[in-house]
Amino acid sequence: MADESFDSEALSGQSEDCDSETKNQSDKEKGKAGAEEEDDEISAKNKKLITSISKVLTAILEKNKKLKNYTEIVKKQSKMIFSSPQIPNITISDYLSRIQIYSRMEKSTLILSLIQIDHICKKANLFLTYFNIHRLLFGAVLISIKFNEDTYYDNLYYSEIAGVKLKELKMIEYTFMELSNFNVFVDHKEYEQYQKHLEKYDE
Repeated sequence: MADESFDSEALSGQSEDCDSETKNQSDKEKGKAGAEEEDDEISAKNKKLITSISKVLTAILEKNKKLKNYTEIVKKQSKMIFSSPQIPNITISDYLSRIQIYSRMEKSTLILSLIQIDHICKKANLFLTYFNIHRLLFGAVLISIKFNEDTYYDNLYYSEIAGVKLKELKMIEYTFMELSNFNVFVDHKEYEQYQKHLEKYDE
């Protein structure tokens, strides 16, 4: 399944070596085959949370878009790996839902992803724009999955889900970690604060 609207060569079957310490190939194929069947179940489980996260991010994007120097900000950040040359033609909600369906993220991982985006924006003085939100969101999700979950798929599989080349994925992951000072720890108190904040958007 390809998202042709995404700016990169979406879901291309790259043949580069995959990471070794991940789920085995047969499990990965089962994940692909069973994703469609589990679509409704997973969507129902985390649909509200995905909607809340999307609302939070969209509110920030709209606020930033009204900044007088928004065009200058977009241009300044355009050379970063997170920035797309064009705004991807897929909503934040649909993009996050797609990643959720095929990666089978835990609810806590979704919340951690939002926290990681907030952290990196503060640490690296980044501004969320419609040009960088998709890749920043994907980077946050990828980091959170590997930090929070016991098992996960290889990078090639995630690159197919996200619609980016494998080399781009590796750069997104490394840059995200580097700008985070290689510290993605989130304490329980902070997690609860974000969780409560998201619940307000669900009301």
